[in-house]
Amino acid sequence: MSVLVLGTGETADALRDALGRRGLREAAGTPAAIVCAQSDLLRAFAMRDSSPAARPLVVVLTEDPVAAIEAGADDAGKEPDEVAQRVEVRLKIATSAVHKALGTSVEDDPAKAPLVSTKRRRPPLIFVVDDDEDARDLLEELLRDRYDVETFGDGETAVKRAKELLPDLVLLDLFLPGEDGFAVLTALRRDLTTADVPVIFLSAQGDADTKSQGLDRGADDYLAKPFDVQELLARVERRLKVAAEKEHFRALAGMDGLTGLPNRRSFEARLEEEIARVHRYKHPLALAMIDLDGLKKINDGRGHAAGDRAILALADALREVRRENDFAARWAGDEFAMLLPQTSAQAAELFAERLRLRLLKVSDETGLSVRASIGVAELSPTSEIVGEEAAADLLRRADEKLYKEKRSVRKRRVAHPTPHQSVAAVLFWLDHSVAAVLFWLAARLSSRARRHRQVVAVAGT
Repeated sequence: MSVLVLGTGETADALRDALGRRGLREAAGTPAAIVCAQSDLLRAFAMRDSSPAARPLVVVLTEDPVAAIEAGADDAGKEPDEVAQRVEVRLKIATSAVHKALGTSVEDDPAKAPLVSTKRRRPPLIFVVDDDEDARDLLEELLRDRYDVETFGDGETAVKRAKELLPDLVLLDLFLPGEDGFAVLTALRRDLTTADVPVIFLSAQGDADTKSQGLDRGADDYLAKPFDVQELLARVERRLKVAAEKEHFRALAGMDGLTGLPNRRSFEARLEEEIARVHRYKHPLALAMIDLDGLKKINDGRGHAAGDRAILALADALREVRRENDFAARWAGDEFAMLLPQTSAQAAELFAERLRLRLLKVSDETGLSVRASIGVAELSPTSEIVGEEAAADLLRRADEKLYKEKRSVRKRRVAHPTPHQSVAAVLFWLDHSVAAVLFWLAARLSSRARRHRQVVAVAGT
């Protein structure tokens, strides 16, 4: 993924060195990000506006990041290494959700990765389903230089393997032993796992009625035997490209445009899955609802660009404190949600503590007051409510905790974390049973400290 550094001299060289240490380098073509010092900001804006389709990011090295953001920069930092870090994070945000939804990954060298990609599995996996062994061998020979190929002589086996491997495309003969091609197509379309796998019918019976029937049942294309090799390859590549584009736009539909986190629709789907796992595997599930405090004040005082930056900073903090199996999403506006599988309410409080501590550092880094109210709730595996009712109940209880904290005049604010608070936040990463015990010990320390202050106050009177 290429970047462009504007300017010359020591400052520009320092920026190039910092970016290079993160694998971000200058290259020909439209850059994914324009990086500059404050003095070159207007020039960067002009270059960004001249490429409206690509719209590269503008990230600035400046002593006043907030002013640069308010002026229209996408991000800013006070040191070259901080600028490079912000460029890297921004570019990852633009690609990570899409790649995850597509089941792909960015190459090890970020300079080689496109900003937005319709990449699929490399090479794509194609199933050839034909009862004629010679036909299977011929198709495999034609395709294997470009694709991974698995061949099957019957439809039943092909359907079973498709559910396991999820091929990128199926070349399907109409006449098969046992289930014919129409029945195989129907089986693929009825299963959610394989419903969107592209299918091209291959058959010697190429009359209009048969083609129409196949397309009506959900086939993506139909090619009559004997076929032209170049036409076959062109149709295969076209179907793979169309499928990749559909996956790309499906991924974008489930992603929040500002933060790059999953949106509410994606969260609700994941919540349904996690609730099913609670009852299947007998593990608790915790939900944390997180609300950014003071966003209106930031918007009114510093502008909406600064408000967006505060929202993005909270999203980045959620990424940093979550564990591998946790699921963070932007719920709405200034509100976020985090699913914490295999986590009790007590352990979820450790997550909340860790997030609060992280936001203290974020506030120093951004020059903005990035604080959050957090409400947590737990779904126990012994709960008798399931499905949508369980989801609604969990959301309701977490929301109640959230707004109770927001309303309370004694709302918990971490100004200078005590030792036991810092330790408790780190313990969120430990085994849940150990963390729960240590959380209890931390609470005891806090209780003793309160009693000590009360005794001192009484003695003083």
